[in-house]
Amino acid sequence: MKGLLQFLGGILLVQLITAGLAAAALRSDRPELWGLLALVAGGLGLLTAFWFTTLVAQARREARAELEARHLKERERIKVRAEREKSRLREKSQKELARAQRKADNGARKRTTLAFTAVAAAGGLMLFTQFITFGLLLVTGAGGALAGYALRWKQSLPRRAPEAKVLPAPRERKLIEKH
Repeated sequence: MKGLLQFLGGILLVQLITAGLAAAALRSDRPELWGLLALVAGGLGLLTAFWFTTLVAQARREARAELEARHLKERERIKVRAEREKSRLREKSQKELARAQRKADNGARKRTTLAFTAVAAAGGLMLFTQFITFGLLLVTGAGGALAGYALRWKQSLPRRAPEAKVLPAPRERKLIEKH
């Protein structure tokens, strides 16, 4: 709308000046003046054409800058959306991986517990039925294996960073000054 008013103002100004020049030429008795007035009107038309060209070029630059700004905003919006989606996918896959890991760990823990219980029960049965050496071997083996699994489980837990010990600031040393 702004550009339309600028063009309309320019067109009306050219028409008013041309009408004034035509009226001046018609009032004049000298025909050689008509050529001069036609030349002035042509120059005015040429200046108006340059003016309109400048207005169009400025409007084009403004439209291009606005379009680039919109595209930049859209590109940024797409990047943010992609980052969010990537983050959601990463979180989802980590949750699924943790769930699968817990499921596998629970199954393995159950089987391991059952195996240790069976070996310890067999060792207890051997001790009870007078196979003392073989029973002690089974019980100590099951206990050692259980201790190994417990140690490995403890090592697989996430570690906390040890608290940093703050050392006291060093005391300033007094230098002996000699006079």
